[in-house]
Amino acid sequence: MPDILRRVAVLTLVSAVAIGLMAPFAARSATPVSVESQRLLAAADQPISLADRTAADGRERSAALSLGAVAAPISPETLGANPALADPPSAPMGVSLFARHKSAKVSAPPLGGTVVSGKATWYCCSRGWRGQAVVALPGALGGRYTTPPTSYYVTVCADRCVVLPVVDYCGCYWGTSSQRVADLSPEAWAAVTDSAMSRGVLSVTVHFGS
Repeated sequence: MPDILRRVAVLTLVSAVAIGLMAPFAARSATPVSVESQRLLAAADQPISLADRTAADGRERSAALSLGAVAAPISPETLGANPALADPPSAPMGVSLFARHKSAKVSAPPLGGTVVSGKATWYCCSRGWRGQAVVALPGALGGRYTTPPTSYYVTVCADRCVVLPVVDYCGCYWGTSSQRVADLSPEAWAAVTDSAMSRGVLSVTVHFGS
């Protein structure tokens, strides 16, 4: 047998064997759809049911999801029907400015009398003198509490000189390295200097008498 005929015979035999092996798969794919498959496909074509689940599957019943079960339809929101919103809570606010008090008399430093220079601080107030430009002095300089009106005045000079009533006593760290010569009310501070009270300490000269 010629070589070409031998090859053709081998290829024919191999082809026949391959077709025989593929025959069962072709027959299975051609099998009609089973009844169970048809039932599942038919169920998939039906609308989704929103009915409660049965207890047969061991799960709790689900809530109804259909808006048709709502007793009254939800109407569109009407903004005009809403009550007016209440104003937010507020608290009164004010600003306290310490201006020169009318009792603070700006003047030139006295020509005579005793003069003491040093540091001054500020304090809140003295009873009966709140809101006025006054000064408290250490006891060694004659500081003492006096009720209104007082007849004892000194002239305190910083950026300018102001005549102030002495109305109270202060410890003022007297006799220490932190010694102060005066304690000014906020109004007195504003009368003698334009510096902010946050500065805390101010260089002053206190003039006693003339």
